[in-house]
Amino acid sequence: MKYRMICIAAACVLAGLLAGCSTYRSITGFMSSDKPDQCPDAMILANTSSLPAFDPTGVSDPSGVIYRIAMTNVTTHCYYDKSKKNADAELKFFFQAQRPPGGSKVSYRVPYYVAVTSAGVILKKQIYWLEFTFPAGAASSAVKAKIDSTIVKYAQDKTGYDYHFVAGFQLTKAQLDYNKKIGPYEP
Repeated sequence: MKYRMICIAAACVLAGLLAGCSTYRSITGFMSSDKPDQCPDAMILANTSSLPAFDPTGVSDPSGVIYRIAMTNVTTHCYYDKSKKNADAELKFFFQAQRPPGGSKVSYRVPYYVAVTSAGVILKKQIYWLEFTFPAGAASSAVKAKIDSTIVKYAQDKTGYDYHFVAGFQLTKAQLDYNKKIGPYEP
């Protein structure tokens, strides 16, 4: 009988502890989570995925391109805060620059943007600058960039699926016209 009472008491204490863990997890899970389904996706806009840099003489055809840089990939890591109903995303970008071989060492600085959109509407847009270098004689250069924090505040009836990060280069009209004519990849 005494043994049975000890077992029942132990089972009650264990059940209480397990229930406490479950309650604690559900409360902390409600307060914050890193759920991909609550985070916006990220994409690169095709027409602005590459930036052709023209010779200053003003020729805007393939013979006038001194280098071309492409945004090749974007990844995200997101922290969703249920209590604030927002997401804080870290974005990583990957770029590939090309130029004719044999040139001297040279550095460039180009603008790119990140926009937050919902239902086809731009909610906010930020311009960033990418600096990269072609080593002497090199025809290509791979570059990475990271944006540590971009906050997206969700509307009351929205979820992460309703928002998108859209990225690309901030182009001039001549560069955009060139990309539309040539396409994102040169022949």
